[in-house]
Amino acid sequence: MTSPASPTPPLPPPSPDAPCTANSALAPGNCPITHLVSQVLEERYITQVQYQNLSALVLADGTVDEVERQQINRLFDAIQTGRVKIRAAQ
Repeated sequence: MTSPASPTPPLPPPSPDAPCTANSALAPGNCPITHLVSQVLEERYITQVQYQNLSALVLADGTVDEVERQQINRLFDAIQTGRVKIRAAQ
């Protein structure tokens, strides 16, 4: 009788400096931009700090690749349809 395979350990949290390109070693779901956008979609609002973090991540390398563009579109679509609100600074 063989023992059941042990589960794969979870991936570490993404580094803010991790690339998000489709050709990178990171799976798109482990990209820091994907992580931040998913968090915003789950919370249903984006704060000024989250917006600044997202902007810094997107602009860090001077280009917007396909994965980054898809995540930005995902967030903009949620804002346009009212699923995500923009929270003013307090």
